Amino acid sequence: MANIVENKYYLKTVHEEIGLFDRKLAHLLKYDVFESDAEKEAAVRKLARKRETLVETARRLAAEGIEFKPSELPRSILPEGVEPTLEPVKEVAAEAEPAAAAGAGANRSARRQSSVYAGTSLDWEQSVRNYMQSKAKA
Repeated sequence: MANIVENKYYLKTVHEEIGLFDRKLAHLLKYDVFESDAEKEAAVRKLARKRETLVETARRLAAEGIEFKPSELPRSILPEGVEPTLEPVKEVAAEAEPAAAAGAGANRSARRQSSVYAGTSLDWEQSVRNYMQSKAKA
């Protein structure tokens, strides 16, 4: 059996599994058809028990001080009064607004991120610039 390293990546995986079990429970309650209420209750108990084990593990890891991003928490275990946030999306949108405000006539190189290959033989942008300069001279 493999050793489980309890770090921030494991905690993130546990949070994802909790979210998965939340969705499975919601689907089971809304769409699945059972022959009797007893079978449905047994299936709900089974999924809820597995989910609770994961929630206990996540709480223990958080109490031990393992770091995590609040945006990675499943909605079901968010503290009360806290709205789920999409932090990465907001950052991308904030970066895109100045470029959109500059208009179509803005300098494209100002919006472009620098290449990791800048200054090396793999820098295709430099070859394009050289080509454009040679065409402008001709």
